[in-house]
Amino acid sequence: MRHQEDVARALGGVGSLVVYTGVAAAQQSEITDSLTQIEEFVATTLGQIGVIVFLLGAAAWFVSRRSADRAQWGWRGMWGGAGMIVLSVSYNVFVGLFENLAPGTIAPILL
Repeated sequence: MRHQEDVARALGGVGSLVVYTGVAAAQQSEITDSLTQIEEFVATTLGQIGVIVFLLGAAAWFVSRRSADRAQWGWRGMWGGAGMIVLSVSYNVFVGLFENLAPGTIAPILL
């Protein structure tokens, strides 16, 4: 009788471990998917806002005529927008690098 209790307890422990591991793996997958969606949203938004700021800055700079203040803000907007576009691309490269380093696969990525 004691042997059956030990076997039942061991099987119960293994069963709960399998269920717990399966739940943890499912949660890990959901977390990874959520982080991937957030990363894509941030990169896309940063690039799109950069293009908009660049175009608005270029428009303000080109139509500034003799207004030095407008030309200065247009110039700053152009450079700020260009910087955001470069940052968006750099962000994608940076995240891609660490996505490949995290599982231990250190290999160059050729796009």
